[in-house]
Amino acid sequence: MANRKHRSRLSAALLATGLILASVGVAAQAEVAPPVVSKECGEPGIADRPLPNSATALQQRKRIKILAIGASSTAVLGMGRNGSPLLERILERTVKGLDVEIINRGFSGELADAAGERIRIEVALNQPDIVLWQVGTNDAFAQVSVADFEASVVNTVRWLKEHNVDVILVGLQYAKSLAKDAHYQAIRMSLRRVALAENVLRIGRYESMEVLARTMASDSGRPELEDFGLTEAGFNCMAQYIARTITVGIFAKPPKHTPAPEPGK
Repeated sequence: MANRKHRSRLSAALLATGLILASVGVAAQAEVAPPVVSKECGEPGIADRPLPNSATALQQRKRIKILAIGASSTAVLGMGRNGSPLLERILERTVKGLDVEIINRGFSGELADAAGERIRIEVALNQPDIVLWQVGTNDAFAQVSVADFEASVVNTVRWLKEHNVDVILVGLQYAKSLAKDAHYQAIRMSLRRVALAENVLRIGRYESMEVLARTMASDSGRPELEDFGLTEAGFNCMAQYIARTITVGIFAKPPKHTPAPEPGK
């Protein structure tokens, strides 16, 4: 009987210690500030949407695995000095003790439907915490219908949610000549609708690069670059935007549940 009481008290003590350590860990994580975006990149609006699976990975393993998929990976991962992606360096510098692994599976010219199939295979093989998906540009150029594009993205996003994988959608590439392209803009708006309806994060690559290209053209006095999003400056700004988005998402507080109003009220 005495041994049983002793074990019970010991279990209670261990549980209390675990709860204290967990609370300390959460408090420490809450103090992490998002990385600062460099002045030349401007200040993009960052959505305050949680990345719950990545937050769990950080708390349990101090490690986050990111699957980058879509078109040119350099356009969102950035170009690090030592060959490692800039995105990885920023995240590891921001969150002390964090180990970031980036699995680069970018594939030029891939459409959303084919990427969705490949995402399922890569998730099964690599078990990432986040899928960073560049999507939309190729579908727009290939004249894929808005309905088909939207269905492909929605199906993949929902599949990722069901398999406890966070997803960040990276929008279409910016080019000045595409501003009046009706189909290109329709695909861009479609991706925005999907992100809002499915409550997932979206990096407005088009919008960010448009503002940045105009700002840099104004500062330099030179004409705006047509393919600014494909320059090293564009790559590195996107990496900074995404690093900030991921950090905010990991440490964001879950949205408060608002109960549905009772009938007649």
